[in-house]
Amino acid sequence: MDMQDRLRGLLLRHGPSLVVGEFITKQRVHLDLNSILEETFRRIDLGPRETVCRQGAYVSLEVEFLLRQGARFDRESCDVDKLLEDTYRYIELGPLEFKRQSGSCFSPEVNLLLEQGAFFEDVPCGLSRLVEGTTEYLQQSDHRDNFLFRQARHNIFHGGWDNFLRKVCKSLLKSVDSETLCHIVEQISRQQKQIKIYTTPFNNYGMQWPVATYKVNSNDLLIDASITELRGRSNTVTIRVHEREIKALGPLLQARSPYFKKLINDKSEKRSLKIKGSYKTIQFVVLYAQSELDVVDWDDFKPCDSRDTTEKTLDQLVNILHAASEFEMADLFGAVQKHIVIHGKRFIYPKNAQEIKDIAKEVNALFLERYCDAFITTNLRTFTLFQSLPTELRMNIWRQTASQPRLVATPWLGQASNVSIARILRVCRESNTEVQQFWGRPNLNGINLKFDIIWLDADYLSLSVSSKDARYCTTHAPSPESEWEHKISPIINHYSGLKVLYLTAKILSDSDEFDYCRRFTNRLPTTLAEARNWIEESAHQRLQKKLPDGCNLPRIMLIDETEISRLAD
Repeated sequence: MDMQDRLRGLLLRHGPSLVVGEFITKQRVHLDLNSILEETFRRIDLGPRETVCRQGAYVSLEVEFLLRQGARFDRESCDVDKLLEDTYRYIELGPLEFKRQSGSCFSPEVNLLLEQGAFFEDVPCGLSRLVEGTTEYLQQSDHRDNFLFRQARHNIFHGGWDNFLRKVCKSLLKSVDSETLCHIVEQISRQQKQIKIYTTPFNNYGMQWPVATYKVNSNDLLIDASITELRGRSNTVTIRVHEREIKALGPLLQARSPYFKKLINDKSEKRSLKIKGSYKTIQFVVLYAQSELDVVDWDDFKPCDSRDTTEKTLDQLVNILHAASEFEMADLFGAVQKHIVIHGKRFIYPKNAQEIKDIAKEVNALFLERYCDAFITTNLRTFTLFQSLPTELRMNIWRQTASQPRLVATPWLGQASNVSIARILRVCRESNTEVQQFWGRPNLNGINLKFDIIWLDADYLSLSVSSKDARYCTTHAPSPESEWEHKISPIINHYSGLKVLYLTAKILSDSDEFDYCRRFTNRLPTTLAEARNWIEESAHQRLQKKLPDGCNLPRIMLIDETEISRLAD
C-alpha cells in the first residue's frame, strides 16, 4: 500500500487526529496532500448535506485539518475553478436545505474556494452561462428574495463574488417589484461605513492630526443596481424650499430616509412637500438620495488654499450633517463625517476643533466627535498653571503618568533607551521622587515589566532573555491555518509569567475579528464577544497540544495593530 492510500485509510478510520498528524509529519515528502484535500472536500463537503449541515463547522473538520497541515487547492494538482463550478452548482443552485447559512448565497464551501484562489471568471462553463443558470434558477424558485436580502444583510463578503454578483443582480433586478427594491435600498442605507479614529498622530506644519481609517462595504453594487432600476420606475414629488422647487423621486426618498417615508405616506394624496432648511443643503440631500453611491460628487466640498473659503465649505458640510441627522439618513450621516475626517488637516485646527466637537456631540456624530477629541488631546502643548495646582494633585498626576502602560520593542531591552519613564524622571525633583516611589528603581533603563507591553518578534526570542519576567507581550497574529502553534508556543515557553498575549492584526471593523475567528476556529460567530471567547478557547486547545503538561496559559487577545501602536513612545 502506497503512502497516499495509507493516509486515506487513516483519515477514514481516525478522522482529524494526532495519529494522522504524526503520520503526515513523518511522511510529508512522500505525500501529495493537495490531491488528498480535493478528494476529502468532494467526499465530505460535497457529500450528503444532512451530515455536513449538522456539523455546524464552517468547512468539514477533515478539510480544516488538512489545511492546517499545509494542504492547498493548488492549481498544479487541482482544477480549482472546476471545483468552484461543481460546488456552486451543487450547493447554491440546489435545494434550500443544502445551505448551511440562511439565504441563498455566500456558502462557506464557495467562500473557501475563492479564498484559495478560484475565480468565477475562469469556471469551465464560462461566467455568462453560470450567471444565466443562476438567474433562471432564482426566477423559477422561491429563493430570489432570499438571495437579494442575504446580500443586503451581509455587510462584507469576499471580493471574488463582486463581478459575478454584479452581473446576476443586473439581470435579476429587472423582474423584482419596486417594493422589494425599496426594501433592499432601505436596508443597505441603514448601514454606515465603518470608521476608526486613532489617537496616534501624524505631523503636518507643526500640528498633529489623528489617524482615521475606514472600511468600504462590498455590497454597494447591490444598492447601486437597485437605485438605477428604481430611477426608471419612480414617481416624482416636488419639494419646496423657500419658494424654490426641487424635483425628487418619491420611492427613493422613502427608501433612503424614514423621515421622508413618513412625510410622503402622511401626504399620499399630495405630490408637493414643504421643507425647512437651506436650498443648497436640501438639493444635495435629494441628489444623494437618488444617486448611486460611487457617483456622488464631493468635489464641491473639498478644502482649498483659502481659509475663508474652506471655512464656508465646512459650514456647508455641517449643514448637511444636521440635515442627515434630521432626515435619519444613516449612510449620508456617515459619509459627511468621513469626508470631514479624511480632510481633517485642512478642516480642523485649534480655533475650531472644540466648536466642531460640540456640534458633533449635539447630533451624535461619534466618529467626528472622536476625531476632534483626539486632535484636541494630541495638541495640548503646555499647561502653564501646573505649578499652581495643589501639591497632592501634582503628585497624583505624576503617579498616573508613571502608571500608564507603554509598548516597548524588544531590541531596546538591556540597551540605553529614552523611553517615557526615563524622561519623566528628569523633568524635576518632584517627578523623580514620585515616579521612584511608584516604581522602585526602574530596571532596564525605564521599562517596567509588571505592566508595560513588550513587543516581540517571534523569530528572535533569544534577543530578549532579559525580559523573561514580562507580564504583557504582543506579536503579529500568525496565519490561523497552519503556522499558528509553531509561532506562539515558543513565546509561552519563554515567558513563563505571561498574563496576556496580544496578537496584532489589521482590524478595521468587527467583521475582521469575525473573519479571523472563522479561519481560526472553523466556526461562525454571531457576536463579537462570542468571537473573542472562541478565539481564546481554540488558542488554548491548540497550545496545550504543543506545550508541557501543567504549563500556565495566558489570556490570548486579538487587537488592532494601529490601536496598540499608539502606546509606543
